Amino acid sequence: MRFRPFSELDLDLLNRVAGNRPLSRGAVRFFARTGHSFLAEEGEEPKGFALAQAVWQGEATTVLVNRVEGQDQATLEGLLAAVVKSAYDAGVYEVALHLDPSREALKRALEAQGFHIGPLVLAVRILGSRGARGEARGVLE
Repeated sequence: MRFRPFSELDLDLLNRVAGNRPLSRGAVRFFARTGHSFLAEEGEEPKGFALAQAVWQGEATTVLVNRVEGQDQATLEGLLAAVVKSAYDAGVYEVALHLDPSREALKRALEAQGFHIGPLVLAVRILGSRGARGEARGVLE
């Protein structure tokens, strides 16, 4: 399996593993430029992706993984390893993501890659018509 940076031309491949939350061309264009986002492929078959970006926190930079999708444990672990390596290579020594506790495979992959699962809970408020519909999913997940 290989893990590579993607481009806007990979939109269809990424959406083959995005499930019921497809990516927009704008999102793919943005994350393709961050240097911390990857597509996992086995041969010509997409297996998963990680969307991540460096975020300045005022005193330090953190690579924030906004979304990670993978078809199996090895894919998730490989994507996390690729993001960690890209952060390290860029001189960024913090990598973080919000974990939906129901994603057991992702939790196992995070632990296998040395992540600590913290006690913090993500509070989300969606504004506008999405909020009026009661949506709360898809923010930093």
